[in-house]
Parts: sequence; structure tokens; C-alpha cells
Amino acid sequence: MNQTYLNCPSVGNAMSPEEFAAQNGDPGFGPALGGLQGQNGCGCQSGGQMPPYPCGQMAGNCCQPMVCCCQPVQPPCKPVEVDEDACCCKQSFQAALGLLCNPVLASLLDFNAVAFITGDYLAGSVPETPATPTAGTPSDNLADDLTGTFRRFSPCNADLLDINAPVYAASATADTAVLTATQMSLCALDALAIQAVEAEAEGDLTADEVAARNFRTIQSVLTQSSTQGACAMTPGCHCCDGSGEGCCCSAGVLTALSQGNLSRQVSLVAGPLVLNEATLLGRVGNVLILANPEDERIYFVCANSVQFIA
Repeated sequence: MNQTYLNCPSVGNAMSPEEFAAQNGDPGFGPALGGLQGQNGCGCQSGGQMPPYPCGQMAGNCCQPMVCCCQPVQPPCKPVEVDEDACCCKQSFQAALGLLCNPVLASLLDFNAVAFITGDYLAGSVPETPATPTAGTPSDNLADDLTGTFRRFSPCNADLLDINAPVYAASATADTAVLTATQMSLCALDALAIQAVEAEAEGDLTADEVAARNFRTIQSVLTQSSTQGACAMTPGCHCCDGSGEGCCCSAGVLTALSQGNLSRQVSLVAGPLVLNEATLLGRVGNVLILANPEDERIYFVCANSVQFIA
């Protein structure tokens, strides 16, 4: 006979089948298992194929030791590991956006001026016609005023972001939102743009001088917090190790951005986002971190979403 204990408080030594049957007043299992009685007195139906009852169906609030000649309980199957992050940057975004919890960044970035970019939609910005590129002048194709709010990662669910942002179709030029989103899937995110807080004059410094100083601080903190150096930007350094994400197409993008780019100025297209002459500060996993001092914006871009590089 197989003697099985369910998950319950300890009751001392194991009880023999005879003691258990005597305690319940039945030579089989009778009342203790709802009156089920097998032909051989083992308490199982259909030739001993019924597994033991779960804890809640035993006597009282506490499970009792159970003896049964049913088919032995098989250990649970080992779950198949599924790479949910194969070509998105979910885990990298979790780590990269976690940098914004830094108190310095939290005080210098405006979490009510954010744009969330996916393959087909913009949340927090109407689609704009990209400006004509000008050498040395960074720009993007987002609205002058970003209107999305980044609240937090959804409680107990790091797959979602809690946001408040009007959503616009990326292919449309109309400024009519299709809906106002309160959550979004992190795996659908191609890029995120966040504005620096509006600066005010301080002492002998003008508002513009304070803004420039604050943005230099933002860039410095993000540069120190992200991965830097030529090795970090090459596939030989195993860009995806430890992240749980497949490199997909990011290895080639990271290599291209590192070769012959001492100025670290980058122009690229990622989904509907167009960036010209942005400064590459570094990366966290497969997420690139870029800066636009002209518009005082920081961008987090999934390397797997980059389609064109100039």
C-alpha cells in the first residue's frame, strides 16, 4: 500500500492502515472518503484508478493521513520554458525604466510628459511629419508637447505599465485619439520618450542655463548607470546573457552603432519613431538609451525594433 500525507500540520508518527480504518469506524475508507469503497477495500473506484482526494475533502479543517492503493500520484510535470521575450525587450525595459527610480532622475524628468511608441500607435503624442535632418541638430517626429503620463509598473504584474495617455494611430495625421489608455503591454513597447522638467531661473542663472545644467546631469547619471564601451556594444560580449531575451536582430544593430561612431551621434528609425542626431548614452540589455539636448528629451529604444540606421 502507498501511504500518502497531504499538506497539513504534523500529527506525529505515521498511522498504519489498520489504525486509520479503526479510527474512522470502517474497515475500508467509508465515511472518511465520502463512502467510496473499492472491491479490494482500498477505497478507490474503477479498479484503483482514482487519485487521493485533495485536502479540503478530508475530515475537518485538517487533512488526515491517508492510505490508498490507487495509482501512485505522479510528480508534476516540469514546466516547459518558453522564451516570451524572444524578440521584444520586456526584461530589458524593466531594467532600463527602473533607472528612473533614481532620485536625481526622478526630480529632473517629467513623468507627465511621456510618449509611448509601439509598431502601430503613438500614446502621448500625435504623429508628426519628421523634420528635415540638420547636421548636428537632434530632432524627432514627436509633438512639441508630450501628453502621456508614466505612473508605474502595474502592481504584481511587471508585464504591464500603468499609464494615462491618448492613443493615436501612427499612420494617421489627424489629431483625434482612438482611446485614452490606462495600461499598456511592456512587450509591445518599441520606444519611450520622456521630457526633462521645465526649468526656472536660479540666482544668476537663466532658465535656459538651468535647463542645460539639469540635462547634463540627466545624461551623466544615465551614462554611468548604463553599459558603456566598445566591448559592451559588440555581439562578442554576449549582449543577451542573463537577460532571458534572444538577441534576434539586436546584435547587428549594436555592432553597427559601435563601429566608427566616436561622436556617438545616432540617427535611426524604430517603429514609427524617427530620431536624428541623438546622442547614444549606453544601453541596458537590448534597450538603447539616447539623449536629445535640443528638445531636452531622453529615449529608451528597443534595439530589436530598430529598422533603419543612418
